[in-house]
Amino acid sequence: MTRKIEKFNLGEIFCGAGGFAEGAKKAGFNHIWGTDNHSDSCDTFKKNQGCASYCMDISEFTKPNFLKETKKKLGKIHGLMFGFPCNDFSLVGKNKKLDGEYGGLYKHACKVLNFFQPEFFVAENVTSLGKKLYFNTSEPRLAKEIFNPDKLKNENYINFKKIMTDLAKCSNFGYTIYADNFKFEEYGVPQNRHRIILVGFRQDFFIKNKVNYCKPEKSDSKKTSKEALSNIPKWANHQEHTKHDDKVIRRLKKTKEGKNVWDLGDDEDGLPGVKKARMSHIYKKLDRNKPAYTVTGSGGGGTHVYHYEENRALTNRERARLQTFPDEYEFEGGKESIRRQIGMAVPVLGAEKIMKAVKSALKKNKRQVSYHHDWMIKAKSKELYFTGKESTDQMYFDFD
Repeated sequence: MTRKIEKFNLGEIFCGAGGFAEGAKKAGFNHIWGTDNHSDSCDTFKKNQGCASYCMDISEFTKPNFLKETKKKLGKIHGLMFGFPCNDFSLVGKNKKLDGEYGGLYKHACKVLNFFQPEFFVAENVTSLGKKLYFNTSEPRLAKEIFNPDKLKNENYINFKKIMTDLAKCSNFGYTIYADNFKFEEYGVPQNRHRIILVGFRQDFFIKNKVNYCKPEKSDSKKTSKEALSNIPKWANHQEHTKHDDKVIRRLKKTKEGKNVWDLGDDEDGLPGVKKARMSHIYKKLDRNKPAYTVTGSGGGGTHVYHYEENRALTNRERARLQTFPDEYEFEGGKESIRRQIGMAVPVLGAEKIMKAVKSALKKNKRQVSYHHDWMIKAKSKELYFTGKESTDQMYFDFD
């Protein structure tokens, strides 16, 4: 017995301003709800996505009774999207990993996956979550051998193993998970932004056929900062300029295109007392002939992304252009709140291409819905295996 899914409904936790959702919409998916604890982000999400938006702490949303009410009111979802907060995995911060305040928030995704049992999920996080994960992919191997901390002596392996194993065991069937080091600038996004993208397919969905998920096709050329920031219409909102003090303006005047404050050396307008190890983009100007450096959602002076020609920080609309939001996309809240929303979003164009690849995989396979209960229990108890793909930066986990 088979069942064809005509319309893929999505739910999203940690939805932010809706970059992920906007890309999914352009790929033909249908969001029915999203949730976040930042009120302005929730307002932005609801205004642009036109679906239910729950502004609440994730621990409240994932309580069984609330999940039941959500499903009763809005129906089932076929896919879950989530970009669980990266604060404790990012290199810019305290980097507490799973021991930090945000490190374990992915477990709320597990709660939603176990309740809704969606056919697939897509997740995003910073690359430092799985930094320096190198494998011999010639043969399938037990994950516990690959992630052996006595051999690898790298905390990232331990964290990545924990997260991948927990997600792979969700739902009654478990998930086959692809993990990809996704470089957005290679897919038409005018920004050097590298993230780990996890794509999980429920095991029974592909019981007869191996998962046929392929990465999106790369763009022929990289889009430059100048191309991205050109011809912004006057009617587009969020074009207010940041007011800089005289010292910042002098500093920017002395900084060459594509360079940052470190290149000023011991100049009186430099920052000789600040170490550059953790943040190399302080007061850095864009290079008009290259993609921008990573747009961030937080940080003090010098982290606002600076125009390649004019001695100023970018406007929020210009930042949104680098994140490939459409010009008609409206953000709610004050100037700094909007900056935060834009910087923390998934680039729309990248999300669209990822979701088109997911949709292609879903359409190529049919899910069988009649299974024996003992097979489900057996599948849940099996060891997690790693099977390598030919690509050097792509891998997937599978129950064998």
